[in-house]
Formats: sequence, C-alpha cells, structure tokens
Amino acid sequence: MKSFSRIATIYGLLFVSATTFAQWSTTQAQTAAPSTTPAQAKPVVNEPAPQNSTPQPQPASSSPSPQQTASREQREQAYAKLLEGQRLLSDARRVTTAASLRLARQAFQSAASLDPSLAEAHAALAELAFYYPPQDFDTATREASQAARIDPNSFGAHRLLSRIYTLKSGLREGKLDKTFAERAVQELKEVARLDSNDAESWALLGEFYQATGRAQEAIAALTQWAAAPAPTETRFFQYVTNRELSTDAAAARLGEALIAAGRTTEAVAAIRRAIALNPENKDYSELLAQALEAGGNNEKAAAELQRMIAADPANPSLPRLLARIQARSGKIDEAVATIRAAMSKQPQGEQEQRMLRLYLAKLLSDALRHQDAIAVYEEALKDQGIGNALLASDEEREFAVVILQHILDLQKSAGLINDASATIERTRALLGKEDPTADEQQIAFLRFQGKRSEALQAIRAARQRFPEQSGFMRLEAETLADLGRVDEAVALLQPQLKGSLEDFDEYLTISSLYTQAGRGREAIEAARKALALAPAERTDLQTAALITLSSAQDRAGDINGSEESLRRVLTKEPDNATALNNLGYFLVERNERLNEALELIQRAVRAEPTNSSYLDSLGWVYFKLGQLENAERNLKEAARRNSTSSTIQEHLGDLYHRQGKAELARSAWQKALSLSLEGDKTARLKAKLNGRQGN
Repeated sequence: MKSFSRIATIYGLLFVSATTFAQWSTTQAQTAAPSTTPAQAKPVVNEPAPQNSTPQPQPASSSPSPQQTASREQREQAYAKLLEGQRLLSDARRVTTAASLRLARQAFQSAASLDPSLAEAHAALAELAFYYPPQDFDTATREASQAARIDPNSFGAHRLLSRIYTLKSGLREGKLDKTFAERAVQELKEVARLDSNDAESWALLGEFYQATGRAQEAIAALTQWAAAPAPTETRFFQYVTNRELSTDAAAARLGEALIAAGRTTEAVAAIRRAIALNPENKDYSELLAQALEAGGNNEKAAAELQRMIAADPANPSLPRLLARIQARSGKIDEAVATIRAAMSKQPQGEQEQRMLRLYLAKLLSDALRHQDAIAVYEEALKDQGIGNALLASDEEREFAVVILQHILDLQKSAGLINDASATIERTRALLGKEDPTADEQQIAFLRFQGKRSEALQAIRAARQRFPEQSGFMRLEAETLADLGRVDEAVALLQPQLKGSLEDFDEYLTISSLYTQAGRGREAIEAARKALALAPAERTDLQTAALITLSSAQDRAGDINGSEESLRRVLTKEPDNATALNNLGYFLVERNERLNEALELIQRAVRAEPTNSSYLDSLGWVYFKLGQLENAERNLKEAARRNSTSSTIQEHLGDLYHRQGKAELARSAWQKALSLSLEGDKTARLKAKLNGRQGN
C-alpha cells in the first residue's frame, strides 16, 4: 500500500536555510589557506608528494615548449609577482575590495605570463575565480587544469577541480551527471594520492561510489575516511551532502555501507566506534540497532546489548534498543521489564525517565495491548500533575495534547467509541473552549467513523469559530474530496496561494486531492509546483514533494517518471521507508521486478515493522510471488493494525479468493467497498462481488 509523506505544518519563511554555495565560498575564501603561500611559492615544478601519500605512477607532464621556457630573469620576476599577488590576496581576506582582488589577479596573470611553467600562478588564478566574486567556474576550471598539467602534484589544483566537478555532478541535488561524476572521482583520487589523510576526498569518493552502486569501492573509501584525522575545513562536504565530516560521522557512514552490504559484524564494530566518539548522538544508537537486527540473530543482538547496558547502565538509549529487539522477537513482557528497569535507574521526574515511559507506551501500543498502553500514558499525565482541570502553562498544555492524542488513537483502534468521545471532551476541559484542538479531534473522529457529511458540518462550524486557523480549510478540502467533490475542494484552496514558499503545503494537498480523484495530470502539475518551491537545502521539503509527485505520476500512468522521482529520494536518503515502500508497491502493481520489490518493501518494514501500509505491501508482494502463507500472515497483521483501510481489505479478499475461501473473500471485499472513497476502486470491488472479476 502506498503511504504519502505529508508536512503537517509549514513555517513559511521562518526556517533557517542552509548556507548557500555563494556564502560558503565567500567564507572559504576568507579563511581557507591558499594552495600556494609565500613560504611554499617557488619557481620549481613537480614538487614531491607528502611523505604520507601512497606512491602512484605519475601522469605525464605537459612541459612548456622551448618558446615558452622562461629565462632565469623572467623566473625571478614571475616569482616576485607571485609573492606580490599572495600579499594582495592576504590583504583581501581581511577586507575584501574589488580593487585588491583586481590587483591580485593582475599580479598572478603577470607571473603566469613571465613564467608559463609556474603552476602556482595558475592555481592562484583558479582559486580567485572559484572563491571570490564574480565567481567564474569556467576560468577556475581552465586555470586549475593548466596548473595540474604543468605540475601533476599540484594539490591545490586537484582539490579545486574535485570541488568544481563535484558541484557540477549533481551529487547534492540527487541527479547525478555521470560525466562530471567520473571527472570528480578522478580528481578526488588525485587528492587522495597526494594526501592519503585527506578526509574530504575519501568521504566524497565514498558518496560517489554509493550513488553509482559501487558498494565495495564505497566501503574501501569510507574505511580510509574513518581512519583519517579530523579535518579542519568541513563546510564544502556539509554543503554538498548535508552530512558532517567528523571522525564519528565517518565511522557511522561506514557502518551504513557495511549494513547494506550484509557485513553486519563489521558494521556493528564501526558503529560502536561512532558511539564511543560521540555518545550524545542518538542516531548512532538507532543505527546500531539496525546493524544488530540486520544480523538476523536476535538472541545474539540482545546479548550484545545486555553487555553494553551492564557497561553503561545510565545510557537510556541502549535499553530502548534491547526492548525493541525483544518486542520484535515476540517477547513483549521481557521488553516491558527492560524499560521498567531502565526507568528505575533514572531520577524521578527527569526528562530521560519521561522519554522511557513514553517509549514503553509505544511498545505496548505496537503490540496492540491498548489498555496497557493507555494506562502508561495515564501514568505520564499523572507524573506531570495533569488531571481534568484547566491547564495554565504552555508546557503542560503541549504535553497534554500529545499524550491525549495517543490515548485517543488507541481508543479508536480498539473500537472504544464512548471512551474516545470522553477523551475529546477531556481535551476541551484541559485546554478551554478557546483552543481548537478538541474540535480538530472531533472532526478527525467523525471522518474515522465514515461520517463525512457530519464532519463537513463540524469543520464549517469550526471555521466560523476559529477563522484564523487555516488548517480547518485544508480539512474541509480533504473532506469534500472524500465526498467526491474534488473541484470544490481545490477551488477552496486556490485563493490561499500567495506565490511564495507558504504555498508548499497547499500544493501538496491539491496534488493529493487530484491523485485521490484519479486526475493524474493535474496532480503532477500541483506536485511540480511544490517541488519548485522547495529550497535546495531543505531535503525534507524536496522529499515530501518528490514522494507526492511520484504518486501523481503513477496515477497518470507515467511509470518511468514515478520510479525516477522515488529513486531521487533514495539517492539522498537510501533508508527512506516511505520511498522504499512506494517504489516496491508500484513495481508489484505493475508485476515488474518482483524480487527487487520484495527487497525494497522488506527494508521499509524493517524500518517501521508496525506500519500497516508497509505490512500490506509486503503481504501483497508475497501474494504476487505465490507465497500465500507469507501473504496471509502479513495481510492479516496489516488489517489487525488498520481496520479502516479499503486497500488492505481488498487485498485480503483477493488472497482468500485465490485460496478458495469464497465466503471470507466476499466478506473482505464487502468491507473494502464500504470503506472505498475512489470511483474506480468502487467499480472494481462491485465487479468482484458480482463474480465478474477476481484474482
């Protein structure tokens, strides 16, 4: 089953954008050391590589012709001009002016003219063109290439070329240009040859190899990065990859690559090193859990974590990982005991104890032990002194909203209709009648029950009471679409468009509405507008837009476009569960590359094992592969976790039909029909019920 990634709230222009390349390059120009300092500058070419470099066959040097060979006097004059340019450039770093840059450029050009074999002059001209305004990549490429031809060991020239080609490769945008990517790789290899401890070159080589499916070469490069000293200049790598260039990040990235390659023992060792270097990074603990689980031996993973807990009993992330593995092995009571024991080691009322309690509630919720989970959430409210009286502080109100929503979701899932209604009224009592949260809950509850007309009335009443709450307008649009009135829904949202980033969420909603109505081309147009608004540095927005776009493209029959959009997401976020699931599901629906689809969906389920959409996808691909027992187990679990999905019920019906269980098939199809909101699905289900179609 497809699941759509949505951004719940857009903060307009209030978000802090990542450093643009222009800002980065200006800062780099002000702080980074030039490739040739006065102490290094010398009218001698082909200087030896650093002692720590790995000897390699040297590229053939393009020596100047006899007519270009400078006299001794010209070399001395060129050297003087080089030093003059470096002095001017040093002054420009303190106070950059157009005049100082112009004079520095003139000095370097004179040095290059006087002695064409002076690689340092060309490298300096390349740096000026790359780092200082007006930036000119063509000039930077030409001058750096000339410096490298004259002196194949010019570290600065190869570094600059590697950065230029990396930017041109599209690695940052997730749209790789193979020609520039290969040029970048060649230059990065040269940088690594000249300095085998250069973290940036190894890290970028790892990223390029990962992006082009060269797993073993990626692991080799990442291993070199992890062994390199911590660099001082990290901003270029951060700009290109949105990742850190630290030693702990290197170990973690190596761990990710090893997990993907199935080398889990080595992955665990790498990730444990990352944790040792930076124990505060919670992502590393999560990555460790993935590595341990990928090993396929839950008993061994649990024993490993128990040893780590004994060595570091105050670390609250380790018991969470152990409890997760225990829960996935079906040992829910052991998992509960693990978390309770960890809670007892934390001071009463401290943040870590609260987080462990909330994790315990989620663990019980995932196990469908609804009443037990509700009881733990009630403990959390009691711990904060929250009962039924009106709350005054914002902190208490925010906490109460989160916990009560969890309780409400559990009550809905368990079919406790009266309890759910009481929780909504409790929310109203705690927050007051001037807060719209209870109205939002009531509307969602009506939609959950299939009472769409009643929900529409409640939404319109709420819009009158809370005219400043734009979310109610979006809810009205979605409910109109549920009622088959998509044109009304879109017409409601279009006047809200402002021609700015604030429109991002509206376009995603419009695209989803059109997709639901089967109007793929209009859905694509809206999704592309959202994508165009997403800043390059906002990976989260780009991901949301691409996933929405892929669904629209699939609905419009553009299967190649749909797959390309999802693969763009996975280039940047290889473990994005939504993209993995959707790509796998689209392949299954087309009966294409089913084994690849199975692997993609399995990865999504490993990331979110209780997600009903992913479980449905897994059951469906097993169905297509003819593995009916696996299909039944996963489809039943999906239906157990989501009783209101028309798609899951239809898939169950198809499975029962294939198994010859006619009554069960008819019952599932009938339930799917009662939940269906889409015209084509409704027609298909009616045909199945009338015996005119079946799998």
